[in-house]
Amino acid sequence: MTSLDSLQQRQISLTHAFVVNNAALYSQSWKNMKNPTPSQVKDNIHSRLNASKVGGGYGVAWGPALVMDGEHVAHITAVLIGGKNENDIVVVTSGTLKDSLKDQVDDLDIFPMVPLQSVITGCQVWANIAQGTSDGANAILTTASTIGSEGTLCDFLGKQQSGATIRLVGHSLGGALMSVVALYLKDKFPGFKFYCETIAAPTAGDGFFASYFNQQMAGNALRIYNTLDVVPMAWCATSLDYSLTLYDADPIDETMRNRVCKKMDTIMTNNLNYTQWGMGSANMELRLCGQLQSKCTGYESQSGYQHIYEYMTLLGLQLGDIPMPPPFGS
Repeated sequence: MTSLDSLQQRQISLTHAFVVNNAALYSQSWKNMKNPTPSQVKDNIHSRLNASKVGGGYGVAWGPALVMDGEHVAHITAVLIGGKNENDIVVVTSGTLKDSLKDQVDDLDIFPMVPLQSVITGCQVWANIAQGTSDGANAILTTASTIGSEGTLCDFLGKQQSGATIRLVGHSLGGALMSVVALYLKDKFPGFKFYCETIAAPTAGDGFFASYFNQQMAGNALRIYNTLDVVPMAWCATSLDYSLTLYDADPIDETMRNRVCKKMDTIMTNNLNYTQWGMGSANMELRLCGQLQSKCTGYESQSGYQHIYEYMTLLGLQLGDIPMPPPFGS
């Protein structure tokens, strides 16, 4: 296994996350598939991993499990196995998929908050997570694979050797969901070692959740974020307020401003204490300082670039090192 605390490992994790994020898109047009089959999505994952700079050598061992959302899919989740020693076990789930209403609801449904017990029934800690995070995590845990190794994610993991190290990876919404799934799996499978790596993730829960996560996953989790990425600033009202002035030279659309302000009102009115886990911990938080992209002339395009493509630059990859939709529509 590649060292979990290495630049190459972070490049591999980013590749895995981005490949799964786009696995339900056609390769040539990069448009969403309608009613994609698990086999089609699996083929895309395999071919794009093999075409990436650092993602080759992994295959899909379970899944992909697809949560159907009309003619589109949500929460694409797969287990990849491979790497240098051919036994690196990686659970990857997708971020917010553009045409998935369920993904968008799970991403934005931050009130009311619900107890962590809504996912981990035996948890004795009074911690709260977003309703959307709870719904998304439960969807991942209950949706079965219908191809290859069938059954749920837990069915598959239950067949692995005790003592195995299992890496959990997600970008954006996928990262927030994986932080909850990590705690669930750690509780269910105490014989495994779980390592959670999130990239550009919004906040999953409150301060009690963050403290519980820090305690349970100490030394075995890393939250990677770009200082110019708006998404990791959600859902703290102070951070969201700051995000409105993040790109001073780029005008913000009034519709976007109103959306952010509405979320801030919800947070402050209901005293929602959303808190990122790993804050201030040198071994659980990786702060990357992005650079503004001159080709992006508006707030929305700049924030979109910072949330996706700037992570490639910050982690030492080039555009094209991961097969995915190109920036700027090129």
